Amino acid sequence: MFVSFIFFVLVGLLGTEVTAQSCSLSVHLIESHHEVDMPSACAVFNITVTRNISGSTVSFLDKFAITTIATGFQCKFYDGTSTSAQELGTIGASLVGYIEIFVNSTDAFVQCVGNGSNPDIRFLTASGIASERFQDQLFIQVQTPGFLNTSYPNNYIQETVIESSRITTYNVSFHSTFFIRWDPIFIIADDGTELVFIRTSTSPDRFNITGRKIIIQFISDDSVARAGFRITLEADVSLPLTVPELICSDQGQVNISLSNQTVKDLCGSEDDYVIISAIPVDDVNSVDPECIANGSDPNFSLVLSQCSILEVTNGVLEAHFPLRCLPKLNESEPIQRYTSNCFNLTCEYNRTELLEAGAIVPEIKKVALDSVEQEGRFGVKIYFTKNQSYSDKLDAGAEVKVPDLVYTKVELSTPDEALHVQLKECWATPSEDPDDEETRYEIIKQSCPVNNSFESDDAIEIDRNYLDQYAGFHFKSFVWSENEEGAVYVYCRVTICHEDVDSTCPDEPNCAKKRKRDVASSDSLLVASGPIFISKSKKKSCEESNGGCSDVCEMRNDDVICMCYDDRFLVEDGKTCQGVEKYEVVAVGDDWTFLVYVIAAFVIVVGCLFVWSKKDGKNKDGLQRLI
Repeated sequence: MFVSFIFFVLVGLLGTEVTAQSCSLSVHLIESHHEVDMPSACAVFNITVTRNISGSTVSFLDKFAITTIATGFQCKFYDGTSTSAQELGTIGASLVGYIEIFVNSTDAFVQCVGNGSNPDIRFLTASGIASERFQDQLFIQVQTPGFLNTSYPNNYIQETVIESSRITTYNVSFHSTFFIRWDPIFIIADDGTELVFIRTSTSPDRFNITGRKIIIQFISDDSVARAGFRITLEADVSLPLTVPELICSDQGQVNISLSNQTVKDLCGSEDDYVIISAIPVDDVNSVDPECIANGSDPNFSLVLSQCSILEVTNGVLEAHFPLRCLPKLNESEPIQRYTSNCFNLTCEYNRTELLEAGAIVPEIKKVALDSVEQEGRFGVKIYFTKNQSYSDKLDAGAEVKVPDLVYTKVELSTPDEALHVQLKECWATPSEDPDDEETRYEIIKQSCPVNNSFESDDAIEIDRNYLDQYAGFHFKSFVWSENEEGAVYVYCRVTICHEDVDSTCPDEPNCAKKRKRDVASSDSLLVASGPIFISKSKKKSCEESNGGCSDVCEMRNDDVICMCYDDRFLVEDGKTCQGVEKYEVVAVGDDWTFLVYVIAAFVIVVGCLFVWSKKDGKNKDGLQRLI
């Protein structure tokens, strides 16, 4: 009666209703692998397990494992001789797995309750037990030692525990090479999902497993070992994970900041490298230094051309920055497991945009995970210079005399040799309105100088275009017909191209043919400079400061002509003479001064001869003959 009562209490504690008889078995482990067959008529099995700890023939390790392929049973394991000893663990009603026994005692007690058919329990002395744990990781790989190279060991147990506070679903796939013969793989989820693969040599199809805690167990007995397996688990990437902060600044400056949690999502650990790479990389030395960040400080500061994958799509320059994890491998370990996740960050720059000079304000915002995109803007400025060197800036509001040349420079705010400035269209208006069509002076169209019918061919010239750093052109200054004192504002529509990705970037414009005017899109890049004030030149006269000439001034066709004394020459300013100064002047048309000087000199010479002839007593005929 007492035994029946104890049996009833034990069954109640196990939560299983029992109507059949109980059976008691004793197992003495002296071999590395021991299998116990249990009678099918029993609903409760009490198994007392002992071991030989110092036998002369066989010596066992301190830890043993028990596996069961019984279905419909639940087994509890105790570190002692009864259920009153320390409980070591439970294998569920339909669960196949392992429990370590003999933790602190040389005895173990197993009690199984159920109604399965042909149950058996296998005790295994493991020569190696490997355990690993993953926490909040997107990508996990589990494999047997020596996978694809050598066979896994006999008497080997491997357990992997995957836990996450945010990830609930993993997609599970097996490597195509898959061969474990009789040894089982068990995949168990805490939501009750159980997946058991036993005695298979075929790679299972992909499947999903859901749970906050997932356990993968592999048990190899002392029989033939095989090539093993590799299991890949990928988290559902649609879950709201932490994302990097991306800043696409003006002129292609890019900043990427990652939090510690982002690195953990990416790598599974905060200690690994984060790299920018289109493909997975194994060796840190194969990655450019600027494309690597240490997991402890995972931040990047780059220019557009660094580390990115560049492409041009529909007039947009895209820079893709794929972030990956590169683990710090422990070369002392026989195998390595690490993630190969990727955050794809993208900066987009419109190659042609509408904006005013000085009004470039980059937007800073956080971006979403998976194909992140953000818009950036190129910084371009336009201004006037003093000469063709384009080095000395001419202040806005400066005065220029007609027909002096006006030099205009368009340049990137931050130089980048890979970026080229392409002048597409330039024009001038007397107001701050670039769309002033009533009063407009055309300068450049289709990247070529405009040949206006009312002026000479050299009135407009392009000095530099379709090259890196800057573009420059000049035109002869003028005044507006309706307002000679009016200001001049210059506007240009430009395009920025990148020589590494844009096939049209190196091409020079063909200015041999006349072209139709550009049709500017609503997002074209417009830059403005000005104003300058151009004053009309007054007519000069030789009566006023010698016409500005340093030597001789002469009026011709109501214009001043400067000339120089003999052996002197006129310099580039057309006014100043240089060389040895003499008092003789070069004769010019309608000037009799030189002839008068010659006649006077002749009269003086003849007079002197006459006086000399009288003094010496020579006759008059002699003088006449002399003359």
